[in-house]
Amino acid sequence: METQRSATEQTFILKSGGLEFKVKARNGVALMPKGLTQVRSRRPGRSKVGGMTPAGTGTINLGGLKKDAPDYGPVAMTQRLVNALGNNTVAALLGVNKDRPSRWASGKDTPNEENRIQLADLDAMVGHLHSAFTPAQTILWLEGQNAHLNARPIDVYRLEGAAPVIEAIRAHEQGAFA
Repeated sequence: METQRSATEQTFILKSGGLEFKVKARNGVALMPKGLTQVRSRRPGRSKVGGMTPAGTGTINLGGLKKDAPDYGPVAMTQRLVNALGNNTVAALLGVNKDRPSRWASGKDTPNEENRIQLADLDAMVGHLHSAFTPAQTILWLEGQNAHLNARPIDVYRLEGAAPVIEAIRAHEQGAFA
């Protein structure tokens, strides 16, 4: 049985204590970002959309990227996922043969472009799950009905990918309930 859900998303400006914050709302529930992105007013005549621009915008020098930074390639992602979930679970979630994740993790085979995108998507979701829940809580949360998603998170992941599930994890962390 497929789960149909219609989500309406809005972005609005929240004003508090003389400050303004850009906030997303999904299905009428405000999703407050962890650090709240402050939005500053610009001088008249130079304004952007709605006269606001995100705080902290400017030039970022990426020349200092570290050469010994952690690896986020397909081999490292697959190894992390197999260590966290097990080979068969990773294969099932990605919809690939059971031998594929172990071959990718060992470097014997390389995932195609679609599988690389799916690996990165799943890796991001698992990272968020690890930061929000214990392993036992993760299983219960993924397989339980979620009011924010109006479905089981595992089903939403299979149908729509990690983005809405990560949003629901963030909403859970902030105490938002639909």
